[in-house]
Order: sequence, then C-alpha cells, then structure tokens
Amino acid sequence: MTQSPFTPTTVRQYPKIDLHCHLEGSLSLVALREMAQVTATPLPTNDDRLQQLLTTTATDPTTTDYLKRFRPIIDLMQTTEQLQIAGFDIVRSAAADGLIYMETRSTPTLYTQGGLTLEQAIEALLSGLHAGTKTFGIPVNAIVCGRRERSLAEISTVFKTAAKFADRGVVGLDLVGDEFDYPTVDLADAIRAAHATGLPIALHAGETAPVDNIVVAMTLNVARIGHGQRLNGFPAAMDRAKRTKTTLETCLTSSHHSTTLPDYPNLPLQDFLAAGLKVTVNTNHRTIANVNLTDEILALHTHHHLDWPQLRQLTLNAIDGAFLPDIDKANLRSQIPENQ
Repeated sequence: MTQSPFTPTTVRQYPKIDLHCHLEGSLSLVALREMAQVTATPLPTNDDRLQQLLTTTATDPTTTDYLKRFRPIIDLMQTTEQLQIAGFDIVRSAAADGLIYMETRSTPTLYTQGGLTLEQAIEALLSGLHAGTKTFGIPVNAIVCGRRERSLAEISTVFKTAAKFADRGVVGLDLVGDEFDYPTVDLADAIRAAHATGLPIALHAGETAPVDNIVVAMTLNVARIGHGQRLNGFPAAMDRAKRTKTTLETCLTSSHHSTTLPDYPNLPLQDFLAAGLKVTVNTNHRTIANVNLTDEILALHTHHHLDWPQLRQLTLNAIDGAFLPDIDKANLRSQIPENQ
C-alpha cells in the first residue's frame, strides 16, 4: 500500500498527542496581547518584534538566555482573567495543530506575584481549559509543577493544593527547574510527597544533567520522564526503562534550541524506537521554541526519516503514558488510523 506523503497538511490532519507542553512557553501572540490588555501592560506593537523578544534559537549560547524569554510572559499571568485567557488559548493551539489530546504543564507559584493564591491560580487556569475544550472539542488536562529549587514545605503545599483539583482536570505532578544543581536524588522526599497525593508523576530528568537523574527517578517509581535524552548510550538504564515501560517525553526541537542537543543528527529518537522504549514526541515550549507538533514531526521526518508506522507507534506510546482512565485511552486509540 502506498503511503501518504509527509506534508504540513497530512501531518497536521494526523491525530496527535502532546504530553509535554509548558503553558508559560506556549501562549500565542494573540493571547499575550489580550492578556496584556487586562493589566494595560505595554508590548511591542509589531508581531515580528514581539516574536523575536520571546523566541529562542539554537544559536542562543546558554540555558540562561533561553529562560529569560519567559519573564515577559509570566508577568502577564498574574490575574484570574489572564490565566483564563491562557488556558483557553492553549486548547485553541492544540486544535489548530491537529491534536486529539494534550497535557499542559503549569507552575502556579509563578502566578501568585499579584496576590492570587495557589488555589485561585489553578482554578482560573482550569476554567480556561474547560472553556477551550467546550469550544474546540479537544480535551486538555493540567500537570501542576513544583520548583526543584524551592523548599520541601513549599513543594508539598503545591502538590497538596493541586490534588484538590484531581477531579477537575489536574491529572499529574512534576518538578521543574535546574536539574543539574538540584538532582533527582536530592528530591526524593519531594517525589514521595507527590506520590502521597495519589496523583502520578512526570519528572523532568536527563535533559541537561546526566543519566543518573533518570535512573533515580525510575527507582522512585516515576511514571514518566520529561525529556530523558541523556538515557541514550546507557544500555542498562535503557533496559530498565523498557522493563518498567517508563514513558519518555522527548522535546527535540526545544532541547536543540536550549543547546542540550547541539545537532539534529544527535537526537536519540531512532535509537529509542529501535530499543523498544515508550518514547513520545512533544513540543515543550511552542512559542519560546517556535514549534508546534506538526513542525516537530516534519523535522523528524526530514532529519531522521520518521515514517508513518513510527509516528503511529509514537502516538500509541503517548496514549499508553497519558494520565487518563483506561476508557479514555481506548477512545483515543480508536482515533489512530492503522495505515496512512
């Protein structure tokens, strides 16, 4: 059977899933302008200039340069209305990208600078997500993130607060931030606090720091690894990931831009697929990295000869790893074509 060509149209129309998409790095320019109006915050009037302010490239020399792009966005996420706009916008982006499901990561401690409580921040975001799902028909749930560099008390409070919304769209937990200076082994108590809530964990590990962070996470029964490319080249660790069916949430273009993977030929996707790992492809920061999942898949086709059967496997891996009830996973699987 002749396969369809990989084109922007055919890939956009393919039913896709994004499990690793940070809200703060993925808001559209339209939404940011709307959010700025709420607080009369000035932004560059020219869209190209605004995009340049926010977007990083592979030539940015340090992770610090990458992270500074978030500051103007976070400043616009300090009111209930702004967070509702943000939640609605990420669902709109998911629909435009041809997604059938998304889990968006949110770090609510970043939204409390203007006086919102953690509960108010999470509730406002979920309100926007629900409104977006009602409008566009795409289910988008939230993973709430604590910050690695913060105290155990603060992280535990974030996780306990998030768990109050477990029946309203919060489906998991994560810890974000500098994984080199705050390695997984030092977060064991925080991970245990996450487990205590009953929510599953998708932990950032092996993006900018060694494979040890991934191994410790698997030892602590973390269900999914955010990024995880440093697993490549360590057969024993890869074997463990295969045995435990640990989901790997690779975000290859974003990692390429943040200089953790200097060249597309070094991206480990094909190695992970060949090893039978539960690897997935995701966007991470749609605006900051200037990528959507359609573009990500097209780039992987160009640089790594990704084909339709492999894309189907990646999508099924994402469904298996999604923080969803089995009945919802079955519904998603029914939407994935056997052949393309």
